[in-house]
Amino acid sequence: MTKVANPINKEDVDLNTYEGIAEFYDELMTKGYYDYDELTKELSQIMGERREILELGVGTGLVAELLLKENSKFSLTGIDNTEAMIKQAQDRLGDKISYELQDVTKLDLPKKYEGAFSVGGCWYFIDNGSEKSLQLCSHIDDLETSKKGLQKVVEHLEPGGILALALQPAHTNYSKELSNELIYSQEIFESPNGFTKHYCFKNKEKVVAEQMYSYLVVSENDSHDFFANLGCKPIGLNSSRKFFIYQKR
Repeated sequence: MTKVANPINKEDVDLNTYEGIAEFYDELMTKGYYDYDELTKELSQIMGERREILELGVGTGLVAELLLKENSKFSLTGIDNTEAMIKQAQDRLGDKISYELQDVTKLDLPKKYEGAFSVGGCWYFIDNGSEKSLQLCSHIDDLETSKKGLQKVVEHLEPGGILALALQPAHTNYSKELSNELIYSQEIFESPNGFTKHYCFKNKEKVVAEQMYSYLVVSENDSHDFFANLGCKPIGLNSSRKFFIYQKR
């Protein structure tokens, strides 16, 4: 059976999207932005015997593709609120996974899942070093709206289901040559509740794509409190310190 994206009214999507840089997303992500091989190996181990898995922010399908190579028995559903990204994921994976073009704060899926994960989409943890606390980072830059999104995700988990959030280092300003024709740069602007990130892609002559994207950052303790209120307990970091895991009671 062919699995297609769920239609969505674009007026209902009021969150950050990657529409402005979708064309160049893979070019950036596959040039060392993430170690997808390592992340998907770890994720496969975390999910273990679970089969029904939800990806929060499927993007162009880079993680889903490699995760299925690690374990072809996974039944993956990928949600995203950027139509251009979903289309690229469909081009990459065809009917190997299910796609849902949805706003996570209004998430409405016909089934529940044994596990969910986010590598760079929706939520992840900022790793400030082994001696310091983590920080939960959200692509939803309003606190109450972000909590609403987390509630929707937890509602879609089976009892005992897990949510694995990847760790990333702190964001910094930098520039990188992706090819002879393309240079990527990012600039971080601190804000009272997080930060704003300016993504910019240039060729030798001009800017070809750019986008401002706002992020919310909250403390690790506040994150644990949020999840406790949603009926989840912290399992903690996996052995390689690549993911932090919560479990629904």
